[in-house]
Amino acid sequence: MSDAGGGRSAFVVGAGILISRVVGLLRQTAFAYYFGAGPAADAYGAAFKIPNAVRNLLGEGTLSAAFVPIYSRLLSRDDPRAARALSNAVLGLLLAATSILTLIGILAAPLLTRVLAGGFDDTTRELTTRLTRVMFPMTGLMVLSGWCLGIQNSHRRFFWSYASAAIWSLAQIALLLIGGPHAADTATLSYWLAWATLGGAVLQIGAQAPEVLRLAGPLRPTLDRAAEGVMPMLRNVLPVVTALGVVQISSFVDLYIASFLPSGAVANIGYANTLALLPVSLFGVSVAAAALPDLSRDSGAMAMEALLERVRGGWQRILFYIVPSAVVFITLGDYCVGILYRAGRFGVAEQTSVHWILAAYAIGLVSFGSVKLLGSAYYALQDYRTPLRASMASIVVSVIVSVSVAVPLRSLSVAAAGIALGSAVGSYVNLAILASGLRRRLGALYTATMWSGTRRIVFAAFVAAVVGTLLRSVQSHWFPTMHPRLAGIPVLSAFGATYLLVAWTMGSAEAARWLRRPVRKVGA
Repeated sequence: MSDAGGGRSAFVVGAGILISRVVGLLRQTAFAYYFGAGPAADAYGAAFKIPNAVRNLLGEGTLSAAFVPIYSRLLSRDDPRAARALSNAVLGLLLAATSILTLIGILAAPLLTRVLAGGFDDTTRELTTRLTRVMFPMTGLMVLSGWCLGIQNSHRRFFWSYASAAIWSLAQIALLLIGGPHAADTATLSYWLAWATLGGAVLQIGAQAPEVLRLAGPLRPTLDRAAEGVMPMLRNVLPVVTALGVVQISSFVDLYIASFLPSGAVANIGYANTLALLPVSLFGVSVAAAALPDLSRDSGAMAMEALLERVRGGWQRILFYIVPSAVVFITLGDYCVGILYRAGRFGVAEQTSVHWILAAYAIGLVSFGSVKLLGSAYYALQDYRTPLRASMASIVVSVIVSVSVAVPLRSLSVAAAGIALGSAVGSYVNLAILASGLRRRLGALYTATMWSGTRRIVFAAFVAAVVGTLLRSVQSHWFPTMHPRLAGIPVLSAFGATYLLVAWTMGSAEAARWLRRPVRKVGA
């Protein structure tokens, strides 16, 4: 598949993710309006994180790494019977595993809350336990949704597999808009929202079911470990789950630290994380997800040079979008936060706190996005040990930095930014290990041409930041009390337009596509 074809697939994935993320941002906007950054918001955030950890262990990430490469190879071999047997066996194993884990999670909810959110007061901890019990069955449902996504992606049906997540968010938005004005308090509203979160997961699977049935045939879940590909997949699952488990440990450490910080820290981290993950999902995940089936089909037959070129092309495309996103989050991130969240219970103080956290996450944005692509290359090569080692090293560094920064500042509202900074620094450790391993295996990952292109991207983002900062200064002088939704949109639009124009002037093909202009030739 050509690089242009990979770009089209990444665009389709990005379009699906964009829809789900935009609706997800609207969900967070409604959540911020009704909850702000109070105890109920912390309780909901913590309760959601606990079952979501199991979903991350067995869901989309694991299935993409362990199931999609093998299933894709069976499809490329034109063996639909073997592919169907594998998909049904994986479905049966997932149903069995998630059923057991869900039951354990519901029963152990009080213990989980006490261990993972030990800094909460008794009232907040009790509410967290109650919400955890409601949402834990969502774990199994979202793992099944990840299986549906794996089926669709392997058949190169990218759009709806990602866009269907919008339905999950829409269920929660509907509850907030209908129930928000009538709830007696935020604790009651959080309980209603937990049920809407569970119901949205059911709707999301229902939306994916017709296409999955058409692609994978009749669903007959089995526990047949003798089906072709099952045992290799199970062997691959262990290191993948271990690697993801290490990441979840880091997430729980972050939650534990945040529970001892001022009220609202857990919620504010969630608000910032949603924003920070938007460019990573749109550009890092989209490129990686689109590339994985082709990498998996080709890695055994194509020369390593072809695999290397796929990685290079995808990496440069990711950086074109990720670098300016990081710059805008650092320099103009308070506008981004204000535009989305500033209303209702979410005020100026919350906006400032979330901006600090967002800026800390933005420091690691390049590595967050790049790790997705490089990890996919390892999975396509059936190498799961290197990503595991990289994750373990990055988590150790992340925890050390988080504790070193957040704990001394724990009495301040900006302390939560230390947790985000730890994640950013740790992610670069992950990237360094992954890049080093691929370089030894494939050769130089970053060519002189790519370095030149990256310098142009950084320069264009710098010029855009200068323009945005100057416009912000003018706006702040003449209209100091203007709401961010009015003040921020023209400033951020100017940033984006400046970045594209400067990048196009310097010869960027990606900018030329956006501007619908021919690629500008620059000197050697």
